[in-house]
Amino acid sequence: MNIGEGEHPWSLPAGLETDALSGHVPPAIAQVLVRRGIDTPQRLSALVDPPHKLPYDPLRITGMDIALKRLYAAVNNGERVGIFGDFDVDGITGTAIISEGLTSLGVPVTPYLPHRVDEGHGLSNAAIDTMSQQGVTLIVTVDTGITSFEEVDYAKSLGVDVIITDHHLPHDGVPNAVTSLNPKLPGGDYPFFELCGAGIGFKLVQGLFEFYGQPWDPGLLELAALGTIADLVPLLDENRYLVREGLRELANTRRPGLRALYSSARVDPDEITAETVSFQIAPRLNSAGRMGDPMDSFKLLTTTSLEEAGALTHKLESLNMERRAASEEAYVIADQLVEDLGELPPLLVISDERFLRGVAGLIAGRLVDRHRRPAVVFAVEGEYSVASGRSIPEFNIVAAMESCEDLLVRFGGHSQAAGLTVATKDIPQLKSRLEAYSAESLETQSLIRTVEIDAEISFDELDETMIRWINDLEPYGPGNPRPVFASMGVKVLETFHMGREQQHLRLRVEMNGARFTALAFNQADKWQPNTKFADLAFTVMNDSFRGKGAIALRLLDFKPSNG
Repeated sequence: MNIGEGEHPWSLPAGLETDALSGHVPPAIAQVLVRRGIDTPQRLSALVDPPHKLPYDPLRITGMDIALKRLYAAVNNGERVGIFGDFDVDGITGTAIISEGLTSLGVPVTPYLPHRVDEGHGLSNAAIDTMSQQGVTLIVTVDTGITSFEEVDYAKSLGVDVIITDHHLPHDGVPNAVTSLNPKLPGGDYPFFELCGAGIGFKLVQGLFEFYGQPWDPGLLELAALGTIADLVPLLDENRYLVREGLRELANTRRPGLRALYSSARVDPDEITAETVSFQIAPRLNSAGRMGDPMDSFKLLTTTSLEEAGALTHKLESLNMERRAASEEAYVIADQLVEDLGELPPLLVISDERFLRGVAGLIAGRLVDRHRRPAVVFAVEGEYSVASGRSIPEFNIVAAMESCEDLLVRFGGHSQAAGLTVATKDIPQLKSRLEAYSAESLETQSLIRTVEIDAEISFDELDETMIRWINDLEPYGPGNPRPVFASMGVKVLETFHMGREQQHLRLRVEMNGARFTALAFNQADKWQPNTKFADLAFTVMNDSFRGKGAIALRLLDFKPSNG
């Protein structure tokens, strides 16, 4: 049902059956829950009162028994184990989880995170050589490896075994490793497919400690939560457990590196949420992999030295500022390149020598947000170029890349985020084929951004009970977005412009005697002066500026109203 026409169409589902939740939650929350499939008291209880232990047995992951036997042999034989992870937060935290888990069992480990520019994505023969020369006889991959056919064979030729842990989509079969742990592999019995790399790494450590009949360190949960949130996997099912429990650990972390990072990022541990991790912590940890050496983030997470924690935090802050500057410069270039396209194709493909490999994914994500269509951004680097792609829920970007596999040197990822390498001379042909593929796969309607409203409410419904329920539905993220409400005919009492360029709005608004502060970021240009009443689409957020417990409305869209 259409209920407004702001900058984007507003959509409110009609005819939702919420009677089963009547008396359990406020009516508006019932609508939110039913939209998400929580339509019985039993399902509600399962959502807000998660199990007190991880719900699924690690042995249900196909190949887990083989992996545990090989690790058991490594423990008994005193073998050195190499942990090879991807250079993003998911890979870094997963590498830390397995490294700390094995170290606590007395296993000597060699963590290895490749340099984005010098080495690129994925397991390489050079990395295998380095680890082998250091005495490694078993490599465990994290968040990568499911397409490393040649590299696994090369490792075997050196007498080095490989256990793959990965959550990315396999292409055609799996490498000839000891085993491959990936819930997405066909024929498996694991009931949840959406674990990230750190999540699978955690399940491996959980399985290993249960094999030994020993408790695992609950401090590993905070690492699993960081990886799960940063990798944008759905915060449902087992991921919801990992994040909820991990956030509790993060609030009371004993890690000097995280405490130093909180201080630098001005994060209050008592108020840490999934959104805090997404916007304040993860970018800083990712900056090392984007602009420098990802091992700096690994060391920050695992160090026991206050001095080292302080030095590494300072370094990450500098890298993050460098990342921000490079991103802003790239955004300007990208916007101009998109404008030059004229009528936008269903999938955006842009390339430029000025793009840094480390920010290509950020540019692609911004283009997706702005234009509501998939985007692939190439950092042109000479004979070969590297690209990052981001997508919308309606479009599998890995499938699009598979349709052009004959042109690609390598590619991988999942439906919403992927990367590829291609000969620079082939970029025009690849662009043409990706656009043609998307034109056949995407409906025009799916490219129109719609504000999906969960419930229409009056301000007087935003009482303590409803706010408590909004908080109880945390953590918010993919698969469980923050509820979106609409209020119609709201009285505008005051209007303030904020920001260096006056690009933000702060409103004081009233309805049925209830007053709130409403914040509209980067929307000041569409505000019509002298607006007395407005229809608002918003989420409810903590207003830390006004103190703990205070809330504000974050406006997603608005339009003048007659009141």
